[in-house]
Amino acid sequence: MTTPCDTRLVAAIADATAATTPRIWGFGVGGTLTALLRAGEALNRPDLTERVVDLVTPSLAAPPDPTDHLIAVEALLALTNRRPDLDVTDACRRWLTAVRHARPARPGGPRLHRPDLPPWSSTVWVDCMHTDGPGLAALGHLDEAVTYATEYAGALQLPHGLFQHGYDARDGRGNGVAWGRGQAWALLGLTDTLIHAPDSGLAERLTRLIDALAAHERDGEWSTVVDDPDAPVEASTSAYLAWVVPHGIDAGLVDPVHRAMADRAWHATLRRLTGGALAVSEATPVGAARDYHHRALGVFPWGQAPLLHAALDRTTEENG
Repeated sequence: MTTPCDTRLVAAIADATAATTPRIWGFGVGGTLTALLRAGEALNRPDLTERVVDLVTPSLAAPPDPTDHLIAVEALLALTNRRPDLDVTDACRRWLTAVRHARPARPGGPRLHRPDLPPWSSTVWVDCMHTDGPGLAALGHLDEAVTYATEYAGALQLPHGLFQHGYDARDGRGNGVAWGRGQAWALLGLTDTLIHAPDSGLAERLTRLIDALAAHERDGEWSTVVDDPDAPVEASTSAYLAWVVPHGIDAGLVDPVHRAMADRAWHATLRRLTGGALAVSEATPVGAARDYHHRALGVFPWGQAPLLHAALDRTTEENG
């Protein structure tokens, strides 16, 4: 049974989230912005909506930039629903251009977003799972959403179902590390893509990922290298599962038996809270397995986003 969340705790989480400094644009930002927008409505807090407006407004009419593939189009669409006076058309167009102009290193392979950025010029990140497919689906390009998600997943999903953090498209070799937060990016991306663009192949990949995560769960928590029990716990993984898995179940994408896992993940997340803040690992580059063991902890947008969304979901359930 899902545990309801106290509105005062939601407010504390929202305040801690608003105090972070999301990079506009960077990986993991979209969930932070949509969480603040939801919290603004749920708590009758216009200041939270204005925080999002202040963050994104300078980017709406910006010139093209190599980071345009990171523009969180789902967040911009959610913002314009609340603030129709803001024109997000140009920013969404820049994102679509950047994503469509990305080219694979080899025919049929995953696309490379930063060929201009040594030493990552041929790197595909698992983070791309939560940007390209969901963004294309949100803009109504359903076939492309499935194609992009399938290309990324084909390079990144390992035989046991977990996703590796990075893949060198020119060498045809991945780093083989099942990074904890990376599983969350894959989970979020597959779920958000499939909700709008059903596809049996992606659905099967989602099932394999969920089953693999269930096999490595430790009382609602996962290691920062999921299949390494000696690696430290990555709290953001629990927060993302607490948020995303119930949505997957409600959409008919995930076996309902896993709702108990999501509830354990939520309880584990609550145990690690300090006020409304959750300490998670800092931004983590693709590396060797040992490199993931020693990342500094802090309160970051990518940790607060799933925390606030999961708390809001549980408050909504409590209020009927």
